[in-house]
Amino acid sequence: MLLHPEQYSEEQLDQMLDNTDIPVPDVDDEWQRFRAKRAQRRQRRPIMRWAAIIMAIATLSGISYAAIYHWRKAQVQKETPSVEVQQTTTVQEQEKEGITAIAIVPENQDSLRQDHQFNNVELQEIMRQVAHDYNVNVKFGNEKTRTIRFYLKWEADETLQDIINRINHFEKVHLTLSENTVTVY
Repeated sequence: MLLHPEQYSEEQLDQMLDNTDIPVPDVDDEWQRFRAKRAQRRQRRPIMRWAAIIMAIATLSGISYAAIYHWRKAQVQKETPSVEVQQTTTVQEQEKEGITAIAIVPENQDSLRQDHQFNNVELQEIMRQVAHDYNVNVKFGNEKTRTIRFYLKWEADETLQDIINRINHFEKVHLTLSENTVTVY
């Protein structure tokens, strides 16, 4: 019919076109279905947005915490004074006392005390800071105690005896103070 319309009469063409039924969609029904789909998508979007916001905040918090932690650690390392280790007793005295006598003598004794916080630090590092802050010598009676790791915090106004008492609460270590020397067993 499309290729050769001349073969058909006007009446035949009208009759063929009248018999074709084209379904007409119901606009109201289609509009309601469209709205329902759109509403479902909108309900999911806020949840996904909140999830993304929470993940971004958690990530930024982690990065910030790590940056602050490393910055503070670098500051503590800069502030920690270097300490000389000197042999203060003879071999015969060491054998007599049964201790390894190594004195930790601070280089700069003029600095003011500060608050300190040690996280998983060896005892010898803590005792170096004690020697520096309180101007005392430190002797280790047991070499194993040097490498014991501690979590310890003290404030600038605490006395040497307060710190010794706090460290003595740990089972593996015992500190004694006599005159100007702290001995660690």
